[in-house]
Amino acid sequence: MSLPKELAPTLAGAGLSWAAISVLDPTRMTGAFVGPLFVFAGLGLRRTARFAFAAVLVTAWALAARISIEFRGDSGSYFAYLHSVGFDHDLDFGNEWQEFRGDAPSLGRRVSVFSAGPAVLWSPFYLAAHLYVRLDQLTGRELYPRDGFSLPYRRATLLGTVTLVALGGALLVASITRARGFAIAILAVAGAIFASPILYYTFFVPAMSHGVAFALAATFLWAWERARRCPSVGAWAILGGTLGLLAACRWQASLNGILAVLLALEGVARKTVRIPWLVAAATAGVIAFSPQLIAWKLGFGEWIVIPQGRGFLDLSSPHWLETLVSADHGFFNWTPLMFIGFLGLVAGARDSPLLHLGGLLVFALTAWTNGSVPSFDWAAGDAFGARRYSEVVPLMALGLASALDLSVRLLRRARLLAPAAAVALLVLWNVGLISHFRAREYPDAAPLERVAEDQAKALHRSVRDGLGVIAGEKGRAFAYDLFSAEYFYRGLNQSGTILLRTADERYLLRG
Repeated sequence: MSLPKELAPTLAGAGLSWAAISVLDPTRMTGAFVGPLFVFAGLGLRRTARFAFAAVLVTAWALAARISIEFRGDSGSYFAYLHSVGFDHDLDFGNEWQEFRGDAPSLGRRVSVFSAGPAVLWSPFYLAAHLYVRLDQLTGRELYPRDGFSLPYRRATLLGTVTLVALGGALLVASITRARGFAIAILAVAGAIFASPILYYTFFVPAMSHGVAFALAATFLWAWERARRCPSVGAWAILGGTLGLLAACRWQASLNGILAVLLALEGVARKTVRIPWLVAAATAGVIAFSPQLIAWKLGFGEWIVIPQGRGFLDLSSPHWLETLVSADHGFFNWTPLMFIGFLGLVAGARDSPLLHLGGLLVFALTAWTNGSVPSFDWAAGDAFGARRYSEVVPLMALGLASALDLSVRLLRRARLLAPAAAVALLVLWNVGLISHFRAREYPDAAPLERVAEDQAKALHRSVRDGLGVIAGEKGRAFAYDLFSAEYFYRGLNQSGTILLRTADERYLLRG
């Protein structure tokens, strides 16, 4: 007996609600198993885009429910806005700092130097967590205090960030599909999320701005494409509002506005865009950015301010290259698929010059801005990867789509190219293994972990020696930064002493 199609919305709604409860409260894990069954049953009855998105979302929530999130780094500083506004009805963060740091200020107001935008987007989920805790107490369980800090409140950021990333990713897939097809679009966006820092800052440390920034940057690209294809006052208002929200989450992400400016200039020149539409876009952007303006005004007494101080950025950008290719949190080192995305962004300029060349300009200025952060923090501390590039990861997804499309077309003409490349890599691996064997390093067995380590060291030495011939000591130093980037006094050995009898191998040159 088949179920009537009218039951599909009910099944999907029940499944999503059940799974969402499991995300907020890990003691109620039933929803993580049953919720997806309900939603997929609804999808079986109605195979539409909305139900397909619901299936993706409930799957993401089911995964999130099983994860114990980390409230580390700057998480408390972003979360503080939620609690301070929701429970204290102010922006004095003294009690929030006491909760997260144990060092409430003795005098005056403690302000936040972090952005207010993420809290605005998390607020519906935070409210849902508050309602859940109240209902939980009414049932007599009273497992969580209704204080705005307990576990469901904190996990509301997980529910919110996962939801926003799924929505932004879906919109980006829709945007790329028109140019590259659905299969390439889904592969490119999935690669951008799962092979970049976005995965970590969506599921494991969701209370920071990076997952939210990715979601809004992806939505911005969708809105940009929509304003290009179907220009109207509504499309431009959505584009401006999305940019305002994005800037309220990551101030440097306002650089994405370059794409909007280029589109506006082209539209005005071709008479497809009217000036009142641009006024509507700017107005929507200011309104969306206004929570940050208000926070700055109340906290610092000025509408526009650099919270960390005027000397926070060195606009000569001494570390822009390291933020990209250093082993110390370099964007391309930690997440090499992003380098392929960058190359694809370059290659795609022929098909869509305004979008791809504009995207390259946004990326270049983002790298310059990230390299302007003070020397003690350009690598973003103990972050996972290059988290400050989160807002340009959607651009890398565009590049990945271009690279995938190009590779598919190339492989159709040269079917042996991929197998030949794989054979060439295995030949190089074997040449390296022969050199190690001749050096008597593997008289018997060749453990894979040792071989892989030795091959990497050999590659490092080859690049170091080659760059040394080209650029001398600067070239050798660049090779070290590219492959190792562990410096003696920066985290590795702050005592500055080496005991030769027990010295770490990495302090020695070839033993």
